[in-house]
Amino acid sequence: MDNGIFGRGGGSNLTVKNSGAHKQEYNKGLRGGLKEYIYHLRLFSRNARLYLIGSFLIGINFHVFQLLLNLYLKEFGFVEGEIGLVLSSRAVGSALIAIPAALILSRVRLKPILVASSILFAVFTFFITSFQQLNLLIGFSLLSGMAFAFYRVAAAPFYMRNSSPVERTHLFSFSFGTMLLAGMAGSIGSGKLVTILGEWTGDLILGYQYTLYIGILIGLFSLIPFLMIKASDPSAEENRIELSRRQFRERWRFYGKLTLTNFTIGAGAGLIIPFLNLYFRDRFNLSPDLIGVYYFVVQFSMLFGSLSGPILARRFGLVRTVVITQMLSIPFMLILSYTYYLPLAFAAFVIRGGLMNLGVPIVTNLGMELAQKREQGLVNALLMLGWTSSWMVTSAVGGNLIEHYGYTVTMNITVATYLLSSGIFYLFFRNSETRNESDHTWSLVRENHA
Repeated sequence: MDNGIFGRGGGSNLTVKNSGAHKQEYNKGLRGGLKEYIYHLRLFSRNARLYLIGSFLIGINFHVFQLLLNLYLKEFGFVEGEIGLVLSSRAVGSALIAIPAALILSRVRLKPILVASSILFAVFTFFITSFQQLNLLIGFSLLSGMAFAFYRVAAAPFYMRNSSPVERTHLFSFSFGTMLLAGMAGSIGSGKLVTILGEWTGDLILGYQYTLYIGILIGLFSLIPFLMIKASDPSAEENRIELSRRQFRERWRFYGKLTLTNFTIGAGAGLIIPFLNLYFRDRFNLSPDLIGVYYFVVQFSMLFGSLSGPILARRFGLVRTVVITQMLSIPFMLILSYTYYLPLAFAAFVIRGGLMNLGVPIVTNLGMELAQKREQGLVNALLMLGWTSSWMVTSAVGGNLIEHYGYTVTMNITVATYLLSSGIFYLFFRNSETRNESDHTWSLVRENHA
């Protein structure tokens, strides 16, 4: 359940070099696994903790929809191609608003944006649940993508404003873990709730609708921690974000590398990841509650992987950790593609999810640290733009491919794009870090991407 390789945060034991200037060392202090996380968790600011709580609550709503919407629409009679259009429209909305959102967020306090986006996302997902006309579903899905994009674009700049270099990499990693915990809560509860409410009402479609409404209500509780945030104005450096010819002339290589890498991985994921719940429904005839259990387990696997990321990256480096774990996930995607044996498919689903997303919380931090402070909001938006612009095409294409050719062909195409994206990522960023033999830490080099 890939959510965008550059849409998440994480880190490793690293130092940032800037043309021979001073070094900022990360992950000092306690070195061992759990103790290290507890040590850095205590350093999180009040604002960061409140944001994490709000992210968990809005994440439940997001993941309930991610799990159930396809199943709900399929139960209502929509075919995969039509479902793909609904998913694609959400990506279109995110892509359209990503850059404008970055410019707006660099000039205003983030708190009002967080509150407004939470409300609007709840409203539009309510409309998606309440209407069954395809054109309306596409329109409201597009608007929900715009609303959620503001929340996503705000995340990385918010963490950069409300953290120090000491705990920042762990904050990014913990943020991704929080969304996975929300996914676990949403998956294990919503699948079972559909069955219970469906039996209670005598109508499985109503069971889906009521469960989606409950997810929306839980998401609205995110307003409580968001309203408690004491947000400061953006710094002068952040306030200088602009789309100038000079800026792009100087930094177009860096922007292009980030965007193209995320576009490629998003293209592969968009073909099949949104439809894996339908894969288990169609190929193995599983019920919604059992699919929810499967997604709960895979979220746990992804959580374990994301928290392991900084530890592995300290040994192998950021770039190599991402590439190695992505490549290791590919055989398990092939197993999903060809097997009709449920236990094997389930095992491959869980292992693939953990491996593919292990490097996820590392890469946003990579992009943000390589960026200059004044362009962090823009860089975060470009990362999301690369991901969503590919999804708005491939999720629609993927639905049609599955409808006409089945899951095996579609998954094999995904494997090919994953191989391509791993190669591109390594080619672009292999020289972005160096290993310090004296203390066995890794260092990022900004000037290579100017």
